[in-house]
Amino acid sequence: MPNGGSDCCGTCWFNRINGGEQGSRSRGLGPNEDFCEIRDTQIADPFYTYCANHPHRRPNKDTIPIGPITVHVGGGLTNDREIWKLSPDTEEIRLHLIQIIGESLPHIAQEDRYPIGDRVLAVAIWQLGQFRERRALRPLEWIRDNLPGLAGHARAAIKLIESDD
Repeated sequence: MPNGGSDCCGTCWFNRINGGEQGSRSRGLGPNEDFCEIRDTQIADPFYTYCANHPHRRPNKDTIPIGPITVHVGGGLTNDREIWKLSPDTEEIRLHLIQIIGESLPHIAQEDRYPIGDRVLAVAIWQLGQFRERRALRPLEWIRDNLPGLAGHARAAIKLIESDD
């Protein structure tokens, strides 16, 4: 299992090599066989590459990309991750992220209990800020005012969105 967590592309059902199933397969397969089907991206090091769509975070098999792809950095037993590839930016993705932080918020918060990496809600909030998505302001303000654990994320996203004026 990777030092960075078991929520990696190597165990993801969106990795073509896993045939739509969650779980690990052995290393040592041919080069260029790991491919993220929902992001149309070749995965060079699947056991140290991650995203918020992994089954540990989205057990409902959410096929719309949420946030960036990250990679494990550092050495040893650290859980440090940094952005490798930014999220695609489409209207479908934007609307899905707004829905995640609005209507689906309580359900998503219960689903995502994986202890390593950013939670799906934090990733969705961050991504909406990066997109400067004005339609997200109302749910972000609600999160800022009502959910102390996510208030800092919401404040940062609101600041980015409002700075685009």
